[in-house]
Amino acid sequence: MALIRKRKCPECGGEMEAKLINLHYKRQNVEMEVEVIGIPANVCTRCFYRIIPGKVAKYIDALVDPIFESESRIIEKILPSPSIDIQFPFISRDVYADQ
Repeated sequence: MALIRKRKCPECGGEMEAKLINLHYKRQNVEMEVEVIGIPANVCTRCFYRIIPGKVAKYIDALVDPIFESESRIIEKILPSPSIDIQFPFISRDVYADQ
């Protein structure tokens, strides 16, 4: 089942195409940052508006949210907050997009 389907951009009406994107997460009152690499999304070829499928967004939130929660519960900081990268293995466009 394809996660990404061909569609028009809701912002500018341009063509959207399936791409793997990266997202940078930062939360208020938490020094830590998380970079998620290799997320399937629709990206507009004109204005670069991005749409991440709901199931994919929920999955990423389920990975990232506990990381930030654990960092925010630390009372005594012994080391500086880390920068964390989550990198999904490369997947062929055939797996996540309509052709």
